Amino acid sequence: MPGHTEGAGSAGRKPSVIRPGVAAVIQDTNGHVLLHRRRAGEGWAPLSGHVEPGENIAAAIHREILEETALRADVKRLVGVYSDPAYQIVRYADGSTVHFVTCVFLCTPTGGRFEGSDEGAEWGWFPENALPDGMTPYGLVWLEDAFSASASPFIR
Repeated sequence: MPGHTEGAGSAGRKPSVIRPGVAAVIQDTNGHVLLHRRRAGEGWAPLSGHVEPGENIAAAIHREILEETALRADVKRLVGVYSDPAYQIVRYADGSTVHFVTCVFLCTPTGGRFEGSDEGAEWGWFPENALPDGMTPYGLVWLEDAFSASASPFIR
């Protein structure tokens, strides 16, 4: 999402629109998770994007994974649904403000050859216990929930 910064809760301008989003916590067979350092808004996070008009959530998560990584992946489980304004509001450079409701999925790569898109200034696979410095607030929440032993999805 070029030209935006992550939200700071209810401070500042109230969102003018709410949009559905998807995110993938992609974990390989070694337990490493794929993260990118965002160009816009800075910070490390799992890949994410929005659901396009006429698209269902399953199609959106597979499209986002393919577009951003050139990988195919299986969805293992729904991690949770996230709408907390503390970290789910995006303020764009043009002044617009969007509140995302994001479905986060735990996924495993099944094919393709990894090629990180230019949405990330940097990409890397990280062990759960050695995440990079500078994680985004939402990235920390999503990963904590993804690594949880809970079988039930989180609603935050």
